[in-house]
Amino acid sequence: MNTLRFYLAGAVAMMATIANAHAVTCAEGVYRAGCAGPNGAAVVRKPAPPPAVVVAPPPRAVVTPAPRAVVVPPPHGCVWVDGRRVCR
Repeated sequence: MNTLRFYLAGAVAMMATIANAHAVTCAEGVYRAGCAGPNGAAVVRKPAPPPAVVVAPPPRAVVTPAPRAVVVPPPHGCVWVDGRRVCR
């Protein structure tokens, strides 16, 4: 009987000393964060991350082959090379 009184007295003392629980639970997600409490919930969007600094490689020179001379062979064996007539 004394043990039962002791446990009841302890339970009453704990209930008297504990006030209302105002628990707030917060969680942070990938896109937004939020908190939920006894009076409601709030959701907050996260700010956009700062832009990443991308260091571009220096521009490279474009190398193209030299234009070739247009060779038009006439019917008699001579050819025109760079505007000059060459017969061989």
